[in-house]
Amino acid sequence: MNLKHTFTLLFFLVLSISSFAQDYKENIRNRFTQYTKHLLDQDFDKSMDYLPEAIFTIVPRTQMVEIFEQVFNNKAVEMKMISFDIKEITNTRKIDSCYYVGIKYTSVISMKYISDTTSSSDSKANRISMTKAALANTFGSDNVKVDEVTETYTISPTKKSWAISKNGQDGWKFVNVDPNQRVLMEKILPKQLIDESINN
Repeated sequence: MNLKHTFTLLFFLVLSISSFAQDYKENIRNRFTQYTKHLLDQDFDKSMDYLPEAIFTIVPRTQMVEIFEQVFNNKAVEMKMISFDIKEITNTRKIDSCYYVGIKYTSVISMKYISDTTSSSDSKANRISMTKAALANTFGSDNVKVDEVTETYTISPTKKSWAISKNGQDGWKFVNVDPNQRVLMEKILPKQLIDESINN
């Protein structure tokens, strides 16, 4: 094979690899968009189709739906999911029989506590200060904003998730990285991915 043919073959292979990478990453982006649209629409039952089946061996699907509905139909707190924005999709990794791709994304959620409107201005200011501090402790102070007039909190943390597929091409399902849910993650993710996600 002469030099010209060698470079032509190499160029073709590079283009093929690039196209392959774009295909699975675009599929992940589309699947994640579909998944989060169901969350935004509060169609929680449909959103469960995008979670790994292993999750439901810990928390049954119907119970997961009920938990979401209770949180977002709480009469004491008005909660709304505003948006989800993918910041990064890593390259695929095969571990054992599954393929894994890391996702970094920002979610925006608004929370409005239905509080006593007859309380004094000092009481209201103290309540806002304590609530903001509690949210900042969980999500980071830079990720929490408050409209003190309406007592509406906007939370916009950057989160990590893993997309999982059996063939590395489609059917991607998602699991969030949450150090407080390690038992659940251990049912779904290889230990090395859990350790890597939490420590980095």
